Amino acid sequence: MKLRINHQLLYQYSSVVSLQAHRLYLLPRLGPYLKINKSVFTIFPKPSSIAENLDVEGNSQYVLFFDKSPTDQLTINTEIEVENLLENPFKFVIYPFDSQRIPFSYTPQVQQLVQPYLVKTGITDNIRQFANQVANEVNWETHRFFTHLNTVIHRFGYQIREEGEPFLPEMVLVNKMGSCRDYVNLYMAVCRSLGIAARFVSGYFCGSGNEPQYLHAWAEVYVPGAGWRGYDPTQNSMAADRHIPLAASAIPQRVTPVFGTFRGSAIAQLITKVNVLTIE
Repeated sequence: MKLRINHQLLYQYSSVVSLQAHRLYLLPRLGPYLKINKSVFTIFPKPSSIAENLDVEGNSQYVLFFDKSPTDQLTINTEIEVENLLENPFKFVIYPFDSQRIPFSYTPQVQQLVQPYLVKTGITDNIRQFANQVANEVNWETHRFFTHLNTVIHRFGYQIREEGEPFLPEMVLVNKMGSCRDYVNLYMAVCRSLGIAARFVSGYFCGSGNEPQYLHAWAEVYVPGAGWRGYDPTQNSMAADRHIPLAASAIPQRVTPVFGTFRGSAIAQLITKVNVLTIE
């Protein structure tokens, strides 16, 4: 599927400020299924220099540096065209076969590599009990567990919340309410409580209809024999060709699409618009 992404971000400051370095995760994360056909960034004020990096987890990262000229706004506009070939996300085999039920064990080599994605931060007794309940409802079958967990969280109340860090998993579970990134934080915690490596993915989703579009988030889990596979509790689906990943991390706060600071006494307001369309 070919997709065009237009993302506009406008930061307005209540008084003039001096912009410090800003870190961007706004270029899609390349992979075996995803390629970028076009990428145009328009930034004002124009940065004095831009560093193009590959971060420690393999994400494309831009770092913007500005001179000390005062400004009362920062605008970042992107126009990106991508092709995502992941039409069938179910085309994988879980291997070795004893991994088709949870709990399963990673090989020592894999265990060493996925250790950051197994950290049990924020996992409470409530989370563990919830994980066991969901697993028990599908007879502890691995893939059914991931899809059923999608469904259970999908039934929670949904709210749009464009700014701020994800809520703690316990809060999402107790309130049964959250945004897409809150859902993902809970999804990750549930998986990690059962010894399954999980990470946070920020990106875009191309929906249908004329409803407003926003930045999106979903989870990826590391499945023996299948590798990293995406599950989206907001859409109650696996991540496929309508999902465009920007960055993936063991720590959600690390891959905030735009992160930066400024010097000056001002209040910042963010106005953003996202448009994702299919193209021929």
